[in-house]
Amino acid sequence: MKEHFSLGSLIFYSCAIGSVVVLFTLTTAYGERNLQAPRRIDGRYPLAMQVPTDCLKGQPVNLLLQQSGVFLTGALLPENASERSQQIALERPSLSGRWGNDQLVLEGNLGREWNCNANVTIAGQISENTLQGTLSLSTIPSAIPVSGDRQPPPPQPESH
Repeated sequence: MKEHFSLGSLIFYSCAIGSVVVLFTLTTAYGERNLQAPRRIDGRYPLAMQVPTDCLKGQPVNLLLQQSGVFLTGALLPENASERSQQIALERPSLSGRWGNDQLVLEGNLGREWNCNANVTIAGQISENTLQGTLSLSTIPSAIPVSGDRQPPPPQPESH
């Protein structure tokens, strides 16, 4: 039993445990100081725009946006879309992209609600919960300026 508690073993295990504690402390301090979660931008953005295309049918448009860190998914829906359509759009979003440095880029397609097979790119900046940017459709030659104020998502019911 004495050979298990030799001075060499105690020094080895003390150094091993001590180095793990020091490494953990340094990593935690670095993370708290330098790694910050991105600001929340998920929600509904009623988009104000002048629509020069038949694809969007001249209807008011909502951008539904979901966020997981810097990754975004979303969908463009008519303002009067049913709750079922909104739920389907959230479960199977037609747009995906990234968020960082107050800039977002989303790409994808319009979705079934529009009866138009067009690729979409939304690029813009969000500051003070207001989206300012452009919406590009593959069916028109120039981008459409858009803006919208964030409406936070409704609270999700807890599932047990």
